[in-house]
Amino acid sequence: MRERLLDILCCPACRSRLDLHATKEESRPIADPAQAARCVGGRERYEREVLEGFLRCTGCPLVFPIIAGVPRMIRNAYEEYEEFFFRHQEALGGLAGTAEMLRKLGATDPAIFDRRSNESFGRQWQEYQYGDKTWFKDDLALRKGEFLVSMDLPEDGLRGKLLLDAGCGNGKLTASVAAYGAEVVGMDLSRSIERAAENAEKSAGADAPFIHFVQGNILEPPLLPESFDHIHTSGVLHHTPDTWRAFDSFLALGKPGAHVYVQLYRVREAWVGIPNRMIRAVTTRLPVEVTWKLCWHLVPLHTLAVRIVAALRGEKTPIAEANRRERAVSLFDNYSPPYQYRYHPHEVEAKFKAAGLEAVKDVTFQNEARHMVAFVGRKPARVAEAAPLARAS
Repeated sequence: MRERLLDILCCPACRSRLDLHATKEESRPIADPAQAARCVGGRERYEREVLEGFLRCTGCPLVFPIIAGVPRMIRNAYEEYEEFFFRHQEALGGLAGTAEMLRKLGATDPAIFDRRSNESFGRQWQEYQYGDKTWFKDDLALRKGEFLVSMDLPEDGLRGKLLLDAGCGNGKLTASVAAYGAEVVGMDLSRSIERAAENAEKSAGADAPFIHFVQGNILEPPLLPESFDHIHTSGVLHHTPDTWRAFDSFLALGKPGAHVYVQLYRVREAWVGIPNRMIRAVTTRLPVEVTWKLCWHLVPLHTLAVRIVAALRGEKTPIAEANRRERAVSLFDNYSPPYQYRYHPHEVEAKFKAAGLEAVKDVTFQNEARHMVAFVGRKPARVAEAAPLARAS
């Protein structure tokens, strides 16, 4: 975690600012003048990297660990990372009498935090290998180019901007768009955030200081409102307990004038949708590991079915070029998460307009239109208050 993140983070429970306490850190000098010029508030805030430590809320007793350089900004952090707290109890001032309090304060509302979702996506991205394609696409070429179209921005539209990628998954897209000159924050609910951060550190080169990762919940975001110049979320909100509540939380994070991109699952034809719901009624109730193994073994059958349907439609399918692991990850993404809501384009468009977004546009790619719907809009710019008229003398 770079010190710069303190400008953006807040307690997810009470929205207060945080105090940083480092137990292990290092300095990574930024020598390139061009990179130094990208630093907000001085390059020393990007050069200092906290590898381990904690963030203490200034408004309530909650404490959030920093592990492997990633702040774990979830309300139930004590329960998730209990070993960390006991290992650092001296630095934390001792835990006698406070452990039970942290458990109570960290209690999660099922309407906000779902354990199955957390475990499922963590398992999914654990299986993913960084040489694989994501959803059968070349991340560093095709998806990076598609990103600008999705956000309705020119190539220089991200330069010097702070961007949020909410629900960043494997983090490859998050890291790649920093090359446009943006500073990017990738947030995800699961522990997959560790591998996302590790991969970005290895692959991003000079852009690495401008890529930040946070473990957090979009329904209870640990980010200050109106912090981001542009906000992006792809294939995430429909996997939360309440899609539109998540949308409202997400929307609040963009500044006035921010471009807002949301991609959701689309309502499918009955002959696809009904069997899918019937299968999910079983697979979402199985242990996550059992569901993964089932998806792995069903890959050949599923691949055959997809190829037959594509041939009947006279279409090509990218699944033909995917390896077995890529296909299994895709199946698992469909059959393991407990929540999977689907929407018609007119529903998403109506929600964007009801939220007051301007220049609302359907940006769903043609090759995704059967199963996804994507819209982009712009938050209204804040109108400056008119100066009072001078009183006539």
